[in-house]
Amino acid sequence: MTNLNIVEAKSRFSEVIGRAAAGEHFVIHRRSRPLAVLISADEWERLQRSAELGSHLAQALGQDPALLAAVAEGTVHPIMSAFGLWQDEEELASLAGEIERNRSSQPQRPVAAP
Repeated sequence: MTNLNIVEAKSRFSEVIGRAAAGEHFVIHRRSRPLAVLISADEWERLQRSAELGSHLAQALGQDPALLAAVAEGTVHPIMSAFGLWQDEEELASLAGEIERNRSSQPQRPVAAP
């Protein structure tokens, strides 16, 4: 993955587009912060298909359609597609409780400075 600032991306736009079309990935930065990612159309389509397959799988496993719609709208993180699918599995439910008890008994971690 190649990092470029906006000025570089603008000045080399045709070259960057050609290289992205050939399969390279670019992260465009503004003031050292990632702003956008440039990938090929084929890569974008592959990512879209993967997301759709994940949604279809969650739906087939009985996920709430309203939650899947919220994921599709971008108002809920995609990982939430799996949320609750294991709730009827006693072994996993007890494991979740054990993890929660373990986490709540641990000291708070300091927040890292930006």
